[in-house]
Amino acid sequence: MARALFTLTVKDLRLLVRDRGALVLLLLAPLVVISAAGFSLSTLYQSSRHLLPVVDLDGGAVSEKLLKTLREAPELNVALVGAEEARRLVSETPRAGAALLVPEGFSEAIRKGEPAKLVLWTDPVKHLEVLKIRVAVERARAGLVTARVAARIAVVQVLTYAGDVDFESLSEDSAALAERIAEGTVALEEASVFSGPTEFNTFDQNVPGFSVTFLLLGMLFGVGLGLLDEREWGMVYRLSASPVPPAALLAGKMLSRFAAGVVQMILLFLFGRAAFGISLGPSLPALGLTIVGIAFASAAFAFLAATLARSRDAILPIGTMAVVAMAAIGGCWWPITIEPMWLQKLAHLFPTAWAMEAFNDLMLRQRALISVLPKVGALLGFGLGYLALGVHLYESRRLA
Repeated sequence: MARALFTLTVKDLRLLVRDRGALVLLLLAPLVVISAAGFSLSTLYQSSRHLLPVVDLDGGAVSEKLLKTLREAPELNVALVGAEEARRLVSETPRAGAALLVPEGFSEAIRKGEPAKLVLWTDPVKHLEVLKIRVAVERARAGLVTARVAARIAVVQVLTYAGDVDFESLSEDSAALAERIAEGTVALEEASVFSGPTEFNTFDQNVPGFSVTFLLLGMLFGVGLGLLDEREWGMVYRLSASPVPPAALLAGKMLSRFAAGVVQMILLFLFGRAAFGISLGPSLPALGLTIVGIAFASAAFAFLAATLARSRDAILPIGTMAVVAMAAIGGCWWPITIEPMWLQKLAHLFPTAWAMEAFNDLMLRQRALISVLPKVGALLGFGLGYLALGVHLYESRRLA
């Protein structure tokens, strides 16, 4: 028994070593996944400076003190800009997660002891960056409140020592006085640079992200493995002797999987809406176009993967490795804004990044149809490119 077990084990190990391609993929796949996740999350676990555009409409002494405090914050890179530039930096570039507005009359309100406010313009998609920026701004705001409380208490104590006020006759002690002064002194309001709310529902990121991931995997197994099986079963050669052209086989298989992928995405979004209260955006046609675009690109990618792979055993590691890398880098599993800038640019070489940008524009930023049309166009372009390359490879191998 032991001898037979040893012999079978050695035999299988030899077969594994002979198939060098499978052995390389066995080692390469986890390296690709580890690298994609490691590079994508590298900025999350290390200290980094966030750009904070500041619009100072006040120009007073208190606002200058606030700016000085913010500039000393190690996590902020403060830039004094105009209102339009601040909105543009937050809404159109990945550089800034939020912008701070110091309204006119801020210093005067602090001097008179009247309530004052600061406004933080945010992008809901960049919620992780907003959290870090908000902490730094809150710390600076708390410093202003503390200074004001200390000044008010000092005035009361001076008047008490001068005999103008009987400090002991006051019904509130220093702590209560501080609480009364601090209440509503310097408020920090948050407003989206878009028309949507500032609140973030984590499922607005997770539902479309994981839906796209499983759509790609479903297409890979359905279209890719299906075509390879039919090639290995001799279906292609049988069709060459029948009136059914090979193109009809390809078109039928892709159309059926494309339709199934669209239905799958719709059902997942409806489930997300019913179970988690996700937003479907202000335009259902825009959401539908995005779903159609990513489903088409996914089906075409699966077809290309089938033409590149030599066997059923090869497409599983190759295709799965590619899907996982595209999903991770493209922002399907976490917000793409937390990735390094070079990786954000690299991500746009894949359809996943364009699809997630479109879903974020609709579901989180509440943008209109016109804003997602370029992303949908990119998805259709990816699909046509994958399809053209796949047809070329398929025809060349079929005729070889």
